[in-house]
Amino acid sequence: EWDFATIRTIDAAGTESCRRVREGLRCWNQPVQWWLQHYVHQRLPPWHPVLRATGTMLVSAYWHGLHGGYFLSFLSVPLWLAAEGAAEGALRSRWADGGGLLAAAPHWFLKMRVFEYLGVAFALRDAAATLRYWSSIGFCLHLLPI
Repeated sequence: EWDFATIRTIDAAGTESCRRVREGLRCWNQPVQWWLQHYVHQRLPPWHPVLRATGTMLVSAYWHGLHGGYFLSFLSVPLWLAAEGAAEGALRSRWADGGGLLAAAPHWFLKMRVFEYLGVAFALRDAAATLRYWSSIGFCLHLLPI
């Protein structure tokens, strides 16, 4: 049966309120996310999550168009997904309840900055312009997850 959820493209409230980059991506452009999950991500090697994420983001960048900024933006996502997973693993042992608001607020704030940072590359489209911008702020949100 068809309903609004069948054709919904963006969960705006979910995108804004979630605390993880991974969750934010799932709330954005949902039909494309579904397609990428079922036809790309699940067909890549399950034992290497970074490779799966990179392959999926590479296909997503190609899907959106052949602009260097798209590729720079999408191919930066696996770095953040890996860092997010490592940080959560380290914090999980310290906070049995996930840290509650103490952990959620800074994580949400950082997720929003990551979306802004990567969104600039998506908006500029041009790889040279994107790299110029990122270098002007010291590639800060590429160095932080490393």
